[in-house]
Amino acid sequence: MLLAAGSPFDPIYNFFGAILAFSYGLIPNLGVAIILLTVVVMLCLFPLTAKQAKAMMHMQRAQPEIKKLQAKYKNDRQKLNEEVMKFYQENKINPLAGCLPILVQMPIFLTLFRVMREPYKHVPKSSELYAAFCTHGGTVRAQCNEPKLHLPTPQHFLGMDLAQHATGITAGFLDALPYFVLVGLVIVTAFAQSRQSRRNAPNMTSQMAMVSTVLPVAFGLFSLQFPAGLVLYFLVSNLWRLGQQELIMRKITGPMKEQGPIEAKGSEGTRGAVDVIEAPQAARAPGGLRKLFQPAIPAPETPEANGGDASEGGHRAPPRSAAKPKPAPAKGAASRAATGRGGSPGGGGQPTGRGKSKKRKRR
Repeated sequence: MLLAAGSPFDPIYNFFGAILAFSYGLIPNLGVAIILLTVVVMLCLFPLTAKQAKAMMHMQRAQPEIKKLQAKYKNDRQKLNEEVMKFYQENKINPLAGCLPILVQMPIFLTLFRVMREPYKHVPKSSELYAAFCTHGGTVRAQCNEPKLHLPTPQHFLGMDLAQHATGITAGFLDALPYFVLVGLVIVTAFAQSRQSRRNAPNMTSQMAMVSTVLPVAFGLFSLQFPAGLVLYFLVSNLWRLGQQELIMRKITGPMKEQGPIEAKGSEGTRGAVDVIEAPQAARAPGGLRKLFQPAIPAPETPEANGGDASEGGHRAPPRSAAKPKPAPAKGAASRAATGRGGSPGGGGQPTGRGKSKKRKRR
């Protein structure tokens, strides 16, 4: 039987109280039971968290195209909304997908907040944890909230009473030191988480960056007034989110970011576009000083050097013109040349015997 508190949300509170009591049954320490309960809840919420991160990355990749549409239809609000919705439908983007996981997680976190503040009210009466809270004089009492009997019994973890808060310790500095250290760790991990978020979202506005810087300090100040068991839950949650966000960034959002921004598939600017292939431009001859440092370009071969082939198509160059024949000498000139100096036409220019005898008589 579960202890009722008269709230319509008691069934939810009692459900998580039963998980906390089960964890205490495994390891009888309330601090360890809180850590186990936090890990179990965070592990169950991991699919929603991963889906939220994926949706937010889709929206980041879509922002460049959204800005183009806003600039194009800045004077036509209705047309802008139509084009944006069309763009979301073509790329299967749900703008509310990043908000839905948060809406599901918030009631769970508020429930855990309530259970951690007064765990004895929401655990089964038959559990070991209820007995640890409400045993007095060897008897488990049905009414546990009796300060005169020192009930509920304090539960300690690392030297801290998990029902006490940091500003409520008046025994001494050393007694209060673990509580302030726990609050300080919550602030440090919250700062690390906000820095990690800014690294994953470089386009964060200045207002959001300021909020992410101030929020950890404000959260730490609130934690000074919360029971140490609840502050322990905050610390474990922050540590889990740090590792979870790093894993999501490396395995999910990192590869998505490398794909670049999402471009419109059927927008008016790209609809019916035709690829134009530009003709290669002829290389310009270097001029000025560059001409001095350029190697000499060999002249193209002439058709004569290629054996009469003018081109690759097999067209032959016209044949060379034959040498013109020399004109034949005149008949009179030929006979004079053949008989010159007393020679005969067939004697090859040698004098005959009659010519020799005439020369001798003259002598």
